[in-house]
Parts: sequence; C-alpha cells; structure tokens
Amino acid sequence: MARAVQKAVEAKRGRGRPARLSRESIVDAGLALLEAAPDEPLTLLRIAREVDAVPAALYRHVGSLDELLDAVLARVMEGVRFEIRTRASWRSQVRDWMRCMRAHLLRYPGVVRLIGRRGRTSPAWFDAMSVLLEILERTGLRGAALARAYLWIAETTMGVVVNEATVPFDEQIAAALRALDGMSEEARRRHAPLSSHLSAIDAEGFFDLVADRTVAAIADLVEKG
Repeated sequence: MARAVQKAVEAKRGRGRPARLSRESIVDAGLALLEAAPDEPLTLLRIAREVDAVPAALYRHVGSLDELLDAVLARVMEGVRFEIRTRASWRSQVRDWMRCMRAHLLRYPGVVRLIGRRGRTSPAWFDAMSVLLEILERTGLRGAALARAYLWIAETTMGVVVNEATVPFDEQIAAALRALDGMSEEARRRHAPLSSHLSAIDAEGFFDLVADRTVAAIADLVEKG
C-alpha cells in the first residue's frame, strides 16, 4: 500500500526531484492513502509518514485534521462533472444530478465518509449541492418546501451511495441470499420467493428506481405548492 501511495505522490511532483512539503503534497498523500486503503481511518500520523515528516510539520500547512479532510474532499468534489441536460425538464435534471453524484463518489469510496463526519459537513459538499438547488429553484419551490425537497434528494442519494461505498450492490444481494439458510422458518418462507427476483436487480437499475421515485415525490411537493 505504501508503495502505491508513494507512486501517486511522486507522479504529482515528478521523479528525481526532492520532496517538498506543501499543502498540495499533503492533500495528495491523504487522497492517495484513501484510494489505496479506503477502510483505514485517515490520520495526521499516517499522512505524515507518507510525506516523510513529523505530524507537527503538517500544521504549518493545514490548521487541523478537519481542515485537511475538507481539503481532500474538496479535491475530489472539484472533479465532479455534472452532465445536466440544459434543455431537459427539471425532473430529468434532478435524475442527471443524482446519477452524476453517485457515479463520481463511487470512484472514491474512502472519501464518502468524509462528507458527513460527526458534527461537521464539509463545505465542498455544499458547493456540489448548489447545482441541485439551482435546478430545484426552477420548479418554483421556495422556503420550507424547497428545503424539504433539497434534503429529500440529498439524503436519498447519499443513503444509497454510502451503502454501495461500504458494500457493492451485488455483494449486498449475494449476502442476503446466503443468509437464507440461517433465517427463521418464517423469515425464510417470506424471503425465499424473492430470491430469483433480487438476483435479477442490478445496481444501475435499482438506482434508476430510486431516482424515479424521488422525482415523483418532489413533483408532489411542486404540485402542492
């Protein structure tokens, strides 16, 4: 893992040149660590080791671990390419936003947990959410109704993404099917008939269903004004 991280950092600064500690190199190392080992907590000590520095030296470039994690997330969120069809209906644009956000974040599963750390939501997340707000404002929603629609879409999208980033969709289904033998007789009786149908559902198809139902719910809010 350390070798993979080292290669990622070297690629940024160029081989043969001496390493120079900077905010950019620290963020590069943090992102590389998350990509190489998404399940391991990202700490100042781990990052310091990767840039051949002591943890105290990092504080000259980042004020705190939260600031560093926000910078790593910002680097990832800067890469989001929202392919929103400009002439499409708001319904299609909401679907576009949800699909683009999911696809981008699933490329960086280790970064997903940085978005809503306990007691803190990284500012970079709100930059991406502003694109969604612009779409929703075109529906005429305002005030409390706009806030509900905004949260509905954000929470629904991230709920699916967090699950997939933790355990890929096909593995979730496979694990559920393997659990049949260990279920109570009543639970097995109810779940067994669903086995073949669950196996036929793929991640993209399921997320399309989630997006469609979410849009239908927002349309109901728009209709009620």
